[in-house]
Amino acid sequence: MQIRISEMLDNASELIEENIEVRYTNDNDRIKRIVFSEIKYMRRKHRETGRGKNKIIQPVTAHRVEIVKDKEKDMRKKILKVMKWVLGIILGVAAALLVWNFICKKAEQSKIEDAYGKTVEVNGNSMVVDIRGEDNETTIILLPGWGCASPIMEFLPLADMLSEDFKVITIEPFGYGLSDRVGTEREISVIVDELHECTQKLGCDRYYLMAHSLSGLYSLYWANTYPQEVAGFIGIDPSVPKQSDEEPLPISMVTLNRLSAYFQKAANVFGITRLCSVGHPEKAVYADTSYPYSERELEVFRILSMDFAYSRDMMNELNHMEGNLESVRDMKFPESVSVLQFVSGDNCEMMESWEPLHREVITETDKSEVLRLDGGHYLHFEWKEKIVEKIKEWIG
Repeated sequence: MQIRISEMLDNASELIEENIEVRYTNDNDRIKRIVFSEIKYMRRKHRETGRGKNKIIQPVTAHRVEIVKDKEKDMRKKILKVMKWVLGIILGVAAALLVWNFICKKAEQSKIEDAYGKTVEVNGNSMVVDIRGEDNETTIILLPGWGCASPIMEFLPLADMLSEDFKVITIEPFGYGLSDRVGTEREISVIVDELHECTQKLGCDRYYLMAHSLSGLYSLYWANTYPQEVAGFIGIDPSVPKQSDEEPLPISMVTLNRLSAYFQKAANVFGITRLCSVGHPEKAVYADTSYPYSERELEVFRILSMDFAYSRDMMNELNHMEGNLESVRDMKFPESVSVLQFVSGDNCEMMESWEPLHREVITETDKSEVLRLDGGHYLHFEWKEKIVEKIKEWIG
């Protein structure tokens, strides 16, 4: 057996030298593995049978190496073929979902036409608003957070409760809900001018601004531009100047929002959201699940969430977010504007500066308050009863 092993090693050495001469150095390791695998096999058989000395051993030759190479090539071809089939199936399913989703979107278009609210013309475009409690004296204007598919539908539970004592106007900015997509640069001055013109068209001359998230910045700019009109500001975990100075995550909130938007848009375009919400429209919307939405309201909300969320205007607004933050960096609410802030306990735990930043923008101190509520960013889902009760007490 020792002689046979020596012959195998000699043959292997010759093959390696040939490979070096023709620069096939990548095969050397493979040849070595084959040789030592054969040696290991022979030793095992020798121990098992005791006849290893008389066994004729086939020396390793270039032909046998080629056979191994051919087998490896065949295996790679089979794997590649399977991968192509899997990829083909995935692309086929994706294409089918894409076509199906497009057809459904076109078929459902009529369901959302004039589905709710009234239209106000602003700069030649249509802005949709919802008005409740029209007979009440004090007016509250509700403004949505960034990315809201349908502000009127999202705020409906809160607006219903507030409308028992207040006139509540929910505005859908351009690019949101049923309002027009306008394609203009969404800088803070442009957005506030559009929203203010809408309130003027509705005859509002004295009102409270109530804003969620990013609209907190717009309200701050608004109150400084039209202080004689703004009676007070109510914030639902609103954005504030300097919030980007302390980022709680390894990536900025702007980048995180952008990635989240692209992911959701992809799920919407390929019909995944539609498929998951067939027969269960509540699965496609982000809303207060305790509120008894009608079937039609849920269906409209579902369609807007699937087919119209994250419009070009919204994405343009996101692109201007850092610039808009910078434009109000040193702003505070005027002394004539009382402020009531509801801040998220979850956000306060992530950012030590979250609550102090909300206190920093206040200059009127006799009536202004900052209240911390346990919960996430959408406090008007979790705490609407407490929020409404506090607003009634605070406004008096």
